[in-house]
Amino acid sequence: MSRFSRVVTCSVPVAVGALLLSTAVSGAQPSEEARTQSGITALQSIKKSLTPAERKQSSQLVVEKRLRADKGLAGKLPEYRTGLGVSDAGTVAVDIKGAGQSLVDAVKAAGGTVRYASPTGSIRADLPLNAVDGIAGRGDVAEVKAASQAMTWNESAPQDRRQAAVKQTAAALQVAEGDKAHGNDTARTKYGVTGAGQKVCVLSDGVKSLQASQTAGELPAVDVLPGQAGSGDEGTAMLEIIHDMAPGATLGFATAFTSEQSFADNIRALRTTGKCTIIVDDVSYFDESPFQDGPVAQAVNDVTAAGVLYFSSAGNSGNLTDGTSGYYEGDFRGSTSKISGITGTPHDFDPSGTTQLYNALSPNSVGRYVTLFWSDPWGKATSDYDLFVLNSSGSVVASSENAQNGSQNPYEIAQVPASGSGFKVAVVKYSGSDRFIALNVIRGRFVPSGSLKAFSTNGVTSGHSAAVNAFSVAAAPAAGAFGRALETGDPANPAGPFPGLFTAASKWERFTSDGRRHQFYNPDGSAITPGNVTSTGGATRNKPDITAADGVATSVTGFQPFFGTSAAAPSAAAIAALLKQGKPAATPAEIRNALTSTAIDLGAPGYDPVTGAGVIMTDPALAALGVAPKK
Repeated sequence: MSRFSRVVTCSVPVAVGALLLSTAVSGAQPSEEARTQSGITALQSIKKSLTPAERKQSSQLVVEKRLRADKGLAGKLPEYRTGLGVSDAGTVAVDIKGAGQSLVDAVKAAGGTVRYASPTGSIRADLPLNAVDGIAGRGDVAEVKAASQAMTWNESAPQDRRQAAVKQTAAALQVAEGDKAHGNDTARTKYGVTGAGQKVCVLSDGVKSLQASQTAGELPAVDVLPGQAGSGDEGTAMLEIIHDMAPGATLGFATAFTSEQSFADNIRALRTTGKCTIIVDDVSYFDESPFQDGPVAQAVNDVTAAGVLYFSSAGNSGNLTDGTSGYYEGDFRGSTSKISGITGTPHDFDPSGTTQLYNALSPNSVGRYVTLFWSDPWGKATSDYDLFVLNSSGSVVASSENAQNGSQNPYEIAQVPASGSGFKVAVVKYSGSDRFIALNVIRGRFVPSGSLKAFSTNGVTSGHSAAVNAFSVAAAPAAGAFGRALETGDPANPAGPFPGLFTAASKWERFTSDGRRHQFYNPDGSAITPGNVTSTGGATRNKPDITAADGVATSVTGFQPFFGTSAAAPSAAAIAALLKQGKPAATPAEIRNALTSTAIDLGAPGYDPVTGAGVIMTDPALAALGVAPKK
């Protein structure tokens, strides 16, 4: 997706304008504080002048359109980037909250292309930027926002010695090392189970090389939902892991990348149309709330209520235990030391009494997305929070200032520029009440920088992976180490036990995401603890649930080896298929108990927020379920 950049300026308070004028006349550069003042007030002046149609739009759409329409908006934000992808034809991918053929026709009449229209009231479309106001102004449209971003949870590693081995033995089938590390291979023989009678279905980006994998003998037939093959190849790699470990199971696939609502619809379709008994995904949409089950989590709730076992990647966003966290959550703490001249109150990150209005980002956070959520109900936010990204000189380089007045989502997202240094983030309560907030630099980190301390917490695992009956799966390497440091200065990542079995001494991946997951609302938006949406309210889910193997071999280019919780989730799903065959009448609760009660405990005794119950092992889980060895 192309990134469009524009310079923005706006009227600023007289005091700030005078300061900038005086520094220009004297030849001095504006101070860091003056740059920050100027940037935030410029953006807030846009927010204060929103039209009714613009109030339905995400701020990036509004700012980008304002910049293109008014060339006088220049000078105040010379390094600002909206991060909005605009095509050469002037179109932008959007999600429209609304439904009906008349709306679909209106999008097409405006020069747009409809990618997906869900009967539940969501349209993903490519829409000319200059047509956004017209569509947003319709009475049957509640929201137009920049299309929700999605990602899979694989980790790129150098094509190491095992890649070379793949090339040297191209004729040999690749077998995921998790098959041996989990004791899966010997358990199949001992109990006579292969996953037969189970259908394991994958949701990921796509299955581009499915035919090549089948021709090579790596995969059997795969039932792909019509029109849902997607693009990319992570789905093929996941299917190979499942087939290696549960060779008797039938397989299915659907893409999760068309749109967030399409993802939810495909989850349900895999159960109803696809007849899948086990479903696994490795996808996360950036706007999935950490505090309330959204559309995808609700789809997971539906299929698990019908008896489906659902496995999902916990994520690769790091954890507090290993010092790799890029996540912060806690009660909003309004600072008495405000940024002069702006509307609202900035959050004070430092609980020690030393005010710090910014959280510093690591060098590897360039190009990353930063999200902000707070504990208002989804679609009913009455408090208005904004997110700002600044560089080392104090200039605002990215932001998100959606308007919230009772019918919007408690959510902001901004993208850190792809180049530059010294980035930091600020959270400003524009209006409303103090709330519990969650700030996530996705796959980046918070680290000390200059005089700034870094503030991180656990709890990054969220969205549908944290659905109450889903298995949220953390990662531990089955074979070779990850092969590179996540960031300069990090020690090497752990290696796995292959060709041996996982043991209590095994190490989890340093990038695997941690929990616990704090929830404030039921799926319908009702408060779990009415009147208390702070850190002392709500409920906590013990996520992730379990740990499984990553760093395993596949024949798919780019996944040789396959690292990340994207590989761990299908490893766990395959083990579940063996258990389901071993005892077809077993309930989901019995399967869960068999997996968790026999897992190898890693880290602190008992459940821990990095590895859950620990590494699941096939043989003891089958025994705990009451499956008798074959005679």
